[in-house]
Amino acid sequence: MPTKKECLDHYPKIALDQLERASRKNKDVMKKITTRLIADVKKNRSLFVFGSGHSSILALELYHRAGGASFVIPLVADFMMPHAGPPVVRVVERTPGSANFLLDRGEVKKGEMVWIVSQSGINGAVVDFAIAAKKKGCFTVAFTSLVHSQSVASRHPSGKKLYQVCDQTIDLCGVTGDAMVKIKEGLMAGPVSSLTSIYLAHAMITEAVEKLERGGIRCVYTSVNTPEGEKRNRDLEKKAAKRDPLLR
Repeated sequence: MPTKKECLDHYPKIALDQLERASRKNKDVMKKITTRLIADVKKNRSLFVFGSGHSSILALELYHRAGGASFVIPLVADFMMPHAGPPVVRVVERTPGSANFLLDRGEVKKGEMVWIVSQSGINGAVVDFAIAAKKKGCFTVAFTSLVHSQSVASRHPSGKKLYQVCDQTIDLCGVTGDAMVKIKEGLMAGPVSSLTSIYLAHAMITEAVEKLERGGIRCVYTSVNTPEGEKRNRDLEKKAAKRDPLLR
């Protein structure tokens, strides 16, 4: 157990070790997902990202940002995000079907890829969302901690967990409960799931856009706080708006 002073060094070490471990473990599946993503974008398909609670952070992080991809569309709802308040989010994310409407609102089409994020992967909303996406013919990818998910019971009526209903799984590794720094007996701090999902997602998207841009497909947003950034983004937005309802 680290001292107060050591925590400043201890968390970064644990987090960096976790990122390296997750990267190694997921290398093969990340290559497969990236290859499919590149092929999808060439077919004018989009990439959709969903999560509730703190797992919604990945959808926001990847959307319309400097260095990000114009083909990413977030599937989020205010009442499922942390600022809605824990009592609200807790009920909604445990309710099967509560998020399924986002597939229609986002205009998700058959064959498109949907990334679904949940550390535990057990709540009714996220499992049901994945099942609904599959029924629409989407290719689903779970971002979840297998260690955590396999140690707790599902809250979905089917008894299934997120990794059990998706086409591919990105294992966030980590530990049951997410937090990895022991600060006293029986108490942990320092969560890593958001950090890990962002790290792995950016790795895949960066690989994809590098190949797409080199192949002549413009898809990378730049900072609007630079002289040329806004013009480039406006041009990309015109094309992206055909699929992204948030740009209309």
